[in-house]
Amino acid sequence: MEKLSRSRASAREWMSGAEPMRWRRAYPGRADQVHVARNFVTALFEGTGREADVAAVVSELAANAIRHSRSGGEPGWFGMEVMLDEIAYVGVTDLGGGCVPTIRSETPNCEPRVSGYGLLTVSRLASAIGVYGSPADGFTVWAELALRRPVQAAPQESRLLAS
Repeated sequence: MEKLSRSRASAREWMSGAEPMRWRRAYPGRADQVHVARNFVTALFEGTGREADVAAVVSELAANAIRHSRSGGEPGWFGMEVMLDEIAYVGVTDLGGGCVPTIRSETPNCEPRVSGYGLLTVSRLASAIGVYGSPADGFTVWAELALRRPVQAAPQESRLLAS
């Protein structure tokens, strides 16, 4: 059996390591799970300056998965993948069955079927957005967001004052 390699990095080195941090989760295809996914990514992005943006992106992508695909039926689910790096990646995968996710135009007479402007909003928050998959196998809609990583200051030593 192969021995696992363990990192002996300091906390600062670990946080700024070369490998991006990745998470994958599956959620039941219910509307209440959009809020659960949103809270999860908000916690992951804490301190990046993009918490509200990524929360809006995840809310839109997860709600679309439930509303416009088989993910919203029984026994539906949607998946979410998050990668934190200089450019963060958020992807939501659905079970397919609907139309190809499309960014709607703001041009008059190009009215969307349902409200339809969610992916347009996502595209404004993200540095890149895309879709891959099919109605038969499911779609993954993804967005990339540039992060403003604050420099983490070393904690100050606490000093006890003698009285």
